[in-house]
Amino acid sequence: MTIMHTVSESSVLLPRTDDEVHSMLLDAIAGHEPIRICGADTWRNAGAPIQAHHTLSLRDLSGIIAYVPGDLTITARAGTTMAELRQATAAHDQWLGLDPAGDRTGTIGATIATASSGPLAHAFGTPRDLVLGLDAVTGYGELVRPGGRVVKNVAGFDLVRLFTGSWGTLGAITSVTLRLRATPVHDVTLAMPAGDAHRLIELIPVLRRNTLSLLACEWLDGTTARELGISDGEDVVLIRLGGNDAFVRGQRALLDRITPSQQCDAAIWDAISALDSDASAVIRMTGSVSTLVSRLERLRAALDGAGASVAMHASLARGVIRVIVSGEAQSLREALQPAAHDPQRIPERLPAAWWAAEHDPFSGGLAGRIRAAFDPGLLCNRRSVANA
Repeated sequence: MTIMHTVSESSVLLPRTDDEVHSMLLDAIAGHEPIRICGADTWRNAGAPIQAHHTLSLRDLSGIIAYVPGDLTITARAGTTMAELRQATAAHDQWLGLDPAGDRTGTIGATIATASSGPLAHAFGTPRDLVLGLDAVTGYGELVRPGGRVVKNVAGFDLVRLFTGSWGTLGAITSVTLRLRATPVHDVTLAMPAGDAHRLIELIPVLRRNTLSLLACEWLDGTTARELGISDGEDVVLIRLGGNDAFVRGQRALLDRITPSQQCDAAIWDAISALDSDASAVIRMTGSVSTLVSRLERLRAALDGAGASVAMHASLARGVIRVIVSGEAQSLREALQPAAHDPQRIPERLPAAWWAAEHDPFSGGLAGRIRAAFDPGLLCNRRSVANA
């Protein structure tokens, strides 16, 4: 048995076409060889350690297949980077409302497979809301094409949702069709002082009311805000507005009635995504917006004095908190233990030794039965059970 989270370059398979992906997976199935599926491998420690003989990297399966600006849809191969999609759509004053964690060298296939999203989910939803269709090769060697390339085609849409967030356990996504948006005339980012917990409790319902239409509304801890140059150490709420002159002016006037804010460079959103780039641990905490402040306070109390570099940001619309640890993370294991069995706690990246205590969400119940239907041999991204 070979247990590897990453493998040597000689063990990496690099298909350039769907047929090559198909052939390589058929070879793995014929040999009963577990295989690790990844994109550009920019998140080398993402997800649980995988037992595999080879890595199937889709980084060379890249490029735009079809782009119809009039339909606001684009189809791209799985290895196409987020930066390439941004460049292609910007030429037509359009954009993809996805801002996954990590830098923009990450691939669209990995973004969909991990269902990674960021602050723009406030306005546009998660990857499941933006993927119209996809092509994939399943773990039993069948080519499937659920969904479609137009907005009104919903045939096979539930299968699209199954592959989105499956972390490669159902097979390899080879291409995706995505819903686009028109680029706003103005894209303005404001930093609003968040104050203490009591002030944040007051801000949340005001910022979520129907008279405000925001692209993003994200809380950021004071230490990270200072490191990113947008505060002197005070917690902030970052607000992103997009639209024409009249709309943005009206929204800013409403916000000014709440509390003074300062405009900052829109590049701050990419900087927040990049907080994950060198992380040793990333844990996502989900829950209701009504409990967000109390959950933030409990996390801060648990992490205080843990001795590692920790960044936190949270969606004020969705109630999702991201805890990002850089450097030595072992000291945080005990601090985070009270949340270890919280069903709303989703580990995305952890030190290898931590994973043995983590439940495999694809090993039982409905998810396990779905996986067995698409990958009977459990060859695709089979989780290692020998790590301790």
